[in-house]
Amino acid sequence: MTVRRALLLAAIAVLAGLAPVQDAGAKILAQWVEIGPDGNSSVRAITEDACPSVAFDGRQVPMSVRAEPGRSFGNVPAAPFPVRSCEAMVPADAVAAVLDGKSLPLPRPNPQRILVFGDTGCRLAAGNPTQDCNDINSWPFPKIAAVAATARPDLVIHVGDYHYREDACPADHAGCAGSPFGYGWDAWNADFFAPAAPLLAAAPWVMVRGNHEDCNRAGEGWFRFLDRLPMEPACRDFTGTFVARLGDFGVVVVDGAKAEDPKGDPSDMASTLRRQFIEVLAKVPAEAWLTTHRPLDAMLGTEKGTPRNFVGNKVLELALGADMPAGVRMYVSGHIHFFQAVDFGGVRPPQLVVGTGGDNLQALPPLSVIGADINGAKVINSATYSGFGYMVWDRAGSAWSGTLFDANGRPINHCRLVSRSLSCRS
Repeated sequence: MTVRRALLLAAIAVLAGLAPVQDAGAKILAQWVEIGPDGNSSVRAITEDACPSVAFDGRQVPMSVRAEPGRSFGNVPAAPFPVRSCEAMVPADAVAAVLDGKSLPLPRPNPQRILVFGDTGCRLAAGNPTQDCNDINSWPFPKIAAVAATARPDLVIHVGDYHYREDACPADHAGCAGSPFGYGWDAWNADFFAPAAPLLAAAPWVMVRGNHEDCNRAGEGWFRFLDRLPMEPACRDFTGTFVARLGDFGVVVVDGAKAEDPKGDPSDMASTLRRQFIEVLAKVPAEAWLTTHRPLDAMLGTEKGTPRNFVGNKVLELALGADMPAGVRMYVSGHIHFFQAVDFGGVRPPQLVVGTGGDNLQALPPLSVIGADINGAKVINSATYSGFGYMVWDRAGSAWSGTLFDANGRPINHCRLVSRSLSCRS
């Protein structure tokens, strides 16, 4: 059996409600490697039992507890977490790691292949169109994760919004019947950890916080499982900015999940984000991408349900756009549920949006984006596509070539990034 076929079968098994294949008696429910600040990374695990040990180059290292089952956590909706989250720092010189009999994908410097996507959960929320979480075509994230894993990326960047199952499936909606909901472990597992398992096993991840992981929604799961800082006693809106350094390449990760354009004066929010950004400016390498869930410079197609072109975010451009280090070549985001590439002719970094991982898609801008003004800069080139999928970027000398794939792994758009110039074609 080929690796690709095995991963596809695993995705189908997950969709059918089967548990991931594990050794007999194993209590580990999920495991992955997460990139943190300054070249550091950690092995993460979720377990029903005590934290296990991970073997680095044959040496057993006990994992420490990140969050105990039922631990009190403030400033979030109440939710059950009957699981334990564990972590262990990856030694800087580690070559190999094994957990629960499975090899872990350790970070490698100067990644040559980077996979990008986000907004992956299944929409179950009152007042929104209900998704058929039990239908792999209506909610294709399990299929996307399995197919994307066969690309064998060096790094995965998830641009946020892992959790969407907020409310119960309507009683008359068979397509999501039996789905867990709420903000606890069962919904997190159904929406992210179980379907993501093939891709979590394929590469280390950079995790970006989305607005669905803010303190009013699934913030507790974010801090228990995915935040790069030690577990805190209560949820925070803005946890800061860090640079995930991989050799001479870096990913600047901004927690802008709560940074919705305010109705009034944006200066206070912008000042907070700007201050956090300035703290890491000296760490930005000569080549980097900046990622934040909400795009800085995108063009949306509806505003409060009315079809029209409008700018996606102003406060982030105000906070981060000034004096952007020359090393930042591109902004990478999600939040808008389509694919969009926006180029400004080198005046500022281009904006890439890949919010195509599984949640309900959004309407395209009704008018051409080319020639539009976005936060004070003219759009020179742009491409927008509505469809489920993921994007793979390959280093090509001093440039990057990117391919947008659909949910079945078929290429549908090709892009090229040279310095701060981004061009795409179908």
